[in-house]
Amino acid sequence: MANEKFDASAFLSSLFHYARDFNYNHIIFDANRYKISVNLVRKSSTYGNAEMFYVSADPKAFAPVVSRINSAIEIAELEGSQQATIKTPLLAREDQVFQFRLKEFGNGKYNLDLSI
Repeated sequence: MANEKFDASAFLSSLFHYARDFNYNHIIFDANRYKISVNLVRKSSTYGNAEMFYVSADPKAFAPVVSRINSAIEIAELEGSQQATIKTPLLAREDQVFQFRLKEFGNGKYNLDLSI
């Protein structure tokens, strides 16, 4: 899969399903110019706190996924909302609503926190 790009719909569907099934409430994207890492974080008094590495990929291969998330965030910002929605037919509930927070650390390092 090194030369292939991620299928955004399939990846986001599996990511949101996994996060919801195992009660993770934050999806963290750490990006720099060399790689993008995705971690799942649970902050819960009921299920306990946890952090799990999900996937790491080359930014060029991961571009369709990031583009899909960015377009949802741009639409939310145009509407003046802090909640974005990703629609995909592969999700049983057909859409996922999330809040977002972007942090820039300089030197091309970014952290995007999706709170679902």
